[in-house]
Amino acid sequence: MISERVVEQYRFSCARCGSSTVDSYQALLITDSEGNVRSFYSRGGFPCEAPAAAETLCPSCHRGPVHVTLAQQTILTTK
Repeated sequence: MISERVVEQYRFSCARCGSSTVDSYQALLITDSEGNVRSFYSRGGFPCEAPAAAETLCPSCHRGPVHVTLAQQTILTTK
């Protein structure tokens, strides 16, 4: 089993009003012996859903759709 602690920055872009924000999440990625990956996310030290798991509303216009893309990934530790 391999585990990696990473920081992932996600870009949230509103298709309606065009506003864009970037937010950071901490993730624990665990790969089992068969190559299956499980991801556990936290933000601000608290567990949360994966950034793209739920429908996201724009903080500016309070509508959607909001496109979520991985902007950067930094590996902190690997075991």
